Amino acid sequence: MKFHFSNIGPIKKAELELGNLTIIAGRNNTGKTYLVYTLYGFLQNWMGWPGIEGYFLDQANASINIKQAGMKLIEEGQYRCEISHDRLNEERRAVISKLAPEFSDRQLSNVFSSSRRNFENASIRVSFESDFPKTSFRYELSYLKETSVLIEYNGEHLIFSIKQLGKHRLEEDDITSLISFGYMQFLLAELPDPFILSTERFGISLFYKELDFTKNRLVELLQEMRGKKGKDRISPFMLIEKGASRYALPIKDNIDYTRSISDFVNKKGNLEDEKLYDDVKNIMDGYYKSDENEIRFVSKSRKDRRFDIPLYLASSSARGLSDLYFYLRHKAKPNQLLIIDEPESHLDTKNQIMLARMLAHFIRSGIKVLITTHSDYVLKEINNLVMLNSFEDNDEVLKSLKYKKDECLSPESLRCYVAENGQLTRCNVDRFGVDMPVFDETIDAINMVSNKLANKLASQPEDTRKEESGTHRLPKRSSGR
Repeated sequence: MKFHFSNIGPIKKAELELGNLTIIAGRNNTGKTYLVYTLYGFLQNWMGWPGIEGYFLDQANASINIKQAGMKLIEEGQYRCEISHDRLNEERRAVISKLAPEFSDRQLSNVFSSSRRNFENASIRVSFESDFPKTSFRYELSYLKETSVLIEYNGEHLIFSIKQLGKHRLEEDDITSLISFGYMQFLLAELPDPFILSTERFGISLFYKELDFTKNRLVELLQEMRGKKGKDRISPFMLIEKGASRYALPIKDNIDYTRSISDFVNKKGNLEDEKLYDDVKNIMDGYYKSDENEIRFVSKSRKDRRFDIPLYLASSSARGLSDLYFYLRHKAKPNQLLIIDEPESHLDTKNQIMLARMLAHFIRSGIKVLITTHSDYVLKEINNLVMLNSFEDNDEVLKSLKYKKDECLSPESLRCYVAENGQLTRCNVDRFGVDMPVFDETIDAINMVSNKLANKLASQPEDTRKEESGTHRLPKRSSGR
């Protein structure tokens, strides 16, 4: 699928197609974060918009009769109808063409916790480049842990089945809304479930307890307000206004996620057996643990060198990777879209290279990844992994270069862009990797200056060099990276 953006921050017009690994690079203030926040907001919230479950109830030309389906489910527990593959394609296009403008108009400004005035002409559109899946397909929607609707498609027929496990029986209107909502999710099941790590993750790990205190203080003020009259009474609307979040949605969700870590650390994740979190342990030479009181960072060192400290006392790199560690261990699942804004932040060059290999491990495990980056080291290692793909079955090459098979990346799995001039420029990817000149031009320029200065200095008589520098050492030459 492709996402089309217009008039969002510095971005005037841009088109983004997701790959298994999607990379957006570019200079500061070129719109990278605006794009990923908009994409995250759309994918995260489209199912929760008010009235969305009634969309098909209002469509006279819909392929399925929602009310008839509801009656059948109540009476027989199943509803079956014939529907063509072409008709499913049409309905999917109709649904997405309805949802995207509504998001642009009603929800986009909320993603940035901003006034609608700042996003008056902003929009996102979504287009599907491939047909609706022709193979058998099933989707299950649960409601209140007591009711679930199973939607199955076998290539010719659409089958709705309902299971009501609890004593509470849903009314007809509830069931028809559930069917309409479930059918919409069935049509758009290819939209990935997103998880985002914003650049503010470093501060969140420091201040999330204080943010909890602020929330609790508002509750206390509301309780104190009871019984007061006249000028002593505090307006609840004033408290709500003062307490309303001024954070963009991805940051707010990051805060909520960090707050909730202690609630799920004892639950096994879908991909925990893959041990992807070991990559974080290797980068940081330590691991994380959490209880209801705090998150702690524990070194892998033994005896006298071992330490176990609160996360707020750990290095910025350790804080920045803590949420990723818990995500990989407890929350990650196949086909999820993991969005990381500047994953290389606060990592040294060696760890940036290890990070690139870690991303390849994610992709091999079925997680789709989108990153924004300023790191030439990450990109160059990604290129190495792409070139390595041509030698995936050559154990001798892999061993000699100290790589593993699961670190190879196929060129087809990548989509790479540069944010510049108010748009996204798509970069060519082939068996040699990504052609992304945004980094090379800067590196070539500084190397040229360094080499010229070194050559001029080397051409001076030795006595002059000693006199001017005050030392007998010659400067190091440019690495020519």
